[in-house]
Amino acid sequence: MLGTPFLLAAALLLAGCTAAPANPVQTEETAAATPAPAAEEAEETAAAPVLRELTPCTLDRYYKASAIDDSGQIFLTTIDLNDGRQRVACTKPGCAHTGPDCWAWLQDSTVGRPNKLELYTDGEQLYWVNLTDYGHYDMGTIDPQSSVFVSGLEGADAPPVEWLAGTPNYGGNFLQDNSYMDSHWFTDGETLWALINSNPPDETTGEQTFATTLIHFEPAPEGSFAPYTAQVVWRQVRDGSTGYAGLLDGQIVVGVQYPGPDTGSMADNYKNSTTELRVLGCDGILGEPLARFVNGDYKTQALVDGQWYTMAADSTDLQVTDLHTGESRTLCNLPEAAETFSVTPQFVYGGRLVVNLSRDAGDVRYVIDTETGAATTLPTTWAKDGAIPRVPVFYQVAGERCLMKVGSQDRMVTDMGQDGGTYTHPSSLSVYAVEDLGAYLDGDQNWTICDLLTPNGVF
Repeated sequence: MLGTPFLLAAALLLAGCTAAPANPVQTEETAAATPAPAAEEAEETAAAPVLRELTPCTLDRYYKASAIDDSGQIFLTTIDLNDGRQRVACTKPGCAHTGPDCWAWLQDSTVGRPNKLELYTDGEQLYWVNLTDYGHYDMGTIDPQSSVFVSGLEGADAPPVEWLAGTPNYGGNFLQDNSYMDSHWFTDGETLWALINSNPPDETTGEQTFATTLIHFEPAPEGSFAPYTAQVVWRQVRDGSTGYAGLLDGQIVVGVQYPGPDTGSMADNYKNSTTELRVLGCDGILGEPLARFVNGDYKTQALVDGQWYTMAADSTDLQVTDLHTGESRTLCNLPEAAETFSVTPQFVYGGRLVVNLSRDAGDVRYVIDTETGAATTLPTTWAKDGAIPRVPVFYQVAGERCLMKVGSQDRMVTDMGQDGGTYTHPSSLSVYAVEDLGAYLDGDQNWTICDLLTPNGVF
């Protein structure tokens, strides 16, 4: 889902994962000890790769592993961002999409932990990333499996034999920690990069640590079984998290958290911790701090479209900082932020910054001109629990289109209990829609309700 600020990511203590590197791995300590190249060498050094983050979207479709009926089976599907229809991503002639013979069929283990399937695209290919998380399920003695399977945008030509056997290993066994938390995937136009966060236990004490690992996937030699070979470029294991903050000029920016005194309260510990923003180069070198701050001093910090947006805990002024020069200015004042528990800068579109404010009284969504600071509010369109005003929830933004949750429908469902008896309970059905993003930011609500295959209406 869009719009999670780095503040919340750090609060959840994001981290990374491991693998066996082919070459020496740059750590924070070794990077600091590595001398800068001589001027002559620097001139000969190739330009740093310019990265862009992969998403589950092309400009007109969103890829989703989904149930399509009540059978419990999972299939690769797409949601058309123009007409809102969900379709099975299968090109097999005459296929009924009822089981393993369907080219879009996915076994259960590829969509639910301890195995997790994530789908990404660069607009030309589809990357099926299978990740394992046995450690969080007390299955630490089982070797993890991980894979990167590549197909065209229409899906697989047929289910891979290794996939059906439950032992995929495309791209090498790059996930080793058995404690997967989250990841971000990038391309430089030719190769893949992944920043993976995990929280493996210390091998000696058993206490939780936090790891962040940058992995580079290079195309394997022609004729190889796997399309990519994986190499660990940088890895950091420490007692404070290192979370992804965003991209700056095509370079990964991370927030390195340094714990403060232990107060016995996780929330207070986070408030007392310090975070440094640093560029993590594709060469595995961690740059000097771009910014340093105590987390409890701010309601939000977020890197959006190359700009650093912050709001101090005792203020309602939204500040914007140029991380190249360090120059900061007040973009605008958001008076309703005084009553909020969450201020979330989400994205910039057409020179307009979208900021969400969450409070007990309901949501507020601002659309702010990034040059003038002029702010307008968009109307709430539905109510959580029938009472708390809500704005549409952005799930994906792709080019000029967006996929949003725009409401919920109350309903009663009947399930079978462990004793074999049935019971009826309320379970709301989510309502999703697609719309032109610019039109919505202008205040238009003439969206197209999605026609979904998934029976429970939940992504």
